[in-house]
Amino acid sequence: MSTFPKRPDEVFEEVADHLGPEFGDARQACFDTMVKSTALRYLAHYSRAVFDFGLDALGDPPPSPDALPGTTRRDELKRLGRQLGFTVTTLDRTLQEARTGRLIRTVVQTEEGAVFCDSVVPSENVVGLVVDRSATEHPVTPLALAPDVRAADRAVAELASTLRAQVRLPSLNPGGWESADPVEPLPSIGSEPAPFTTVLAAPGEDTDRLLSACVRAVRPEDLHLVAYCSQGELPVMVDHLDHPSLSPFFTQIAVETRRRFYQGFSRELGALAHRLNRTTSTALGGVLVRLVLDIEMGAIYYYRLGPGDYLVGVTIDQNRVSGADDRMAALALELR
Repeated sequence: MSTFPKRPDEVFEEVADHLGPEFGDARQACFDTMVKSTALRYLAHYSRAVFDFGLDALGDPPPSPDALPGTTRRDELKRLGRQLGFTVTTLDRTLQEARTGRLIRTVVQTEEGAVFCDSVVPSENVVGLVVDRSATEHPVTPLALAPDVRAADRAVAELASTLRAQVRLPSLNPGGWESADPVEPLPSIGSEPAPFTTVLAAPGEDTDRLLSACVRAVRPEDLHLVAYCSQGELPVMVDHLDHPSLSPFFTQIAVETRRRFYQGFSRELGALAHRLNRTTSTALGGVLVRLVLDIEMGAIYYYRLGPGDYLVGVTIDQNRVSGADDRMAALALELR
């Protein structure tokens, strides 16, 4: 991995036939992001899941005139971005039920890399890809141990905000990066539960161990709900949604209604992760270990523990998205 920005001549650009001069500023912003980033290998812009233009540092030669369409590495990555666009649109409709806003950032991380799909405005997305071998060695450790993934994630999020600024729209703070504490230490799971904890758990010796870890991890400051799912069942769920400090987040929906949504959606996340793993398997390789669905008001996290077993986390505070993610990673590491 290079630790220096790319040279402009190392970046290859592919442009769709329909593109006009109105995309000039967007193309320049994407090019600047690609050149500056040491982690991104691929970056593309889509409108209504249609490829507009893409940039890459794959090192592959330009396509030859006699190459069969749809057979190159770049064609494969274009298909990945298009499929993610369709998936994000469907997920967005599902997540509206929780009344937490639009889906603005999606992260799919496997053992060998990650792909990011960030929304600029509805139906307009930027998609970035990174291959990070450190993720293979430490698939569920805090993001600071996967520096390429974190750096590329931030780069795509900042690009989405830049593109919004071009049409005079404020940043949606994807990833919560703009409000993250840059000097906050890596999270550790405490030893005592916080007050106002709501627990749903099935009895059992194994459940007791998982429940204890989840109760210690969840807190009203950032990680508001944690669930453990196994083989389609939900034996453990712990949350702080009733905490008084979170009452401003429930002006449009009752606490119990949102809690029921998270119960149902947590059970469905395993199947969703499986489908996304099939989508990304050719481009990234490896098993999907982490999924982030970043909504305007917080995020939902998926962390794989083993075949059929995974953790779900929720924050409803956009300012705490990155911190809650690191806390989920620490919990997953403890339970593995």
